[in-house]
Amino acid sequence: MLLGLIALLAAVGFWVWRLQMAKRGLDVAVDVAKTVANAPRRLAFKYKSGKGGLDLIDDPREAAAIMMMQVALARGGPLTPLQGDIIEAEMREHFQYAPGEAEDLAAHASWVCQTCPPAQETMTRLGKLIVNASQLGPKEVVDLDAMLVAVSEAEGLPTRAQLALLQVYRDLAGLKT
Repeated sequence: MLLGLIALLAAVGFWVWRLQMAKRGLDVAVDVAKTVANAPRRLAFKYKSGKGGLDLIDDPREAAAIMMMQVALARGGPLTPLQGDIIEAEMREHFQYAPGEAEDLAAHASWVCQTCPPAQETMTRLGKLIVNASQLGPKEVVDLDAMLVAVSEAEGLPTRAQLALLQVYRDLAGLKT
């Protein structure tokens, strides 16, 4: 009887140990699967982590939003509500964004502009991205010029600084003034 009880406990102990080993094996397999699934995201982060500011921008719409923000801020002082409204309206019209999307992109552009290089350099770098974007045609390049003009005229006649930024883009785009 005692020998049977010891044998039963040994058998139960053996199977509990085997189940624990199987569970550990599954846990390791799940960890490996998560690591493999996250590899593209981690590699993209490592690639982007060596870059900063404007180097991370590859979407022409984001570049256009930052360029509009730079033109608005070139008037001097903080962004006015009217300038913000015009930037968002231009995004809704030309990017077919919903109001919330346009507001989010404008907020992002404002945040990026806080750490941008000087406005002329920013306009040059982002203007090159726009002009060289394979998904944009001549119509979109001209449309951006009109968007930039609309932002520059939000608070009246454009200032010299705003006109200088417009000229930077026009020179890159090959537009006549």
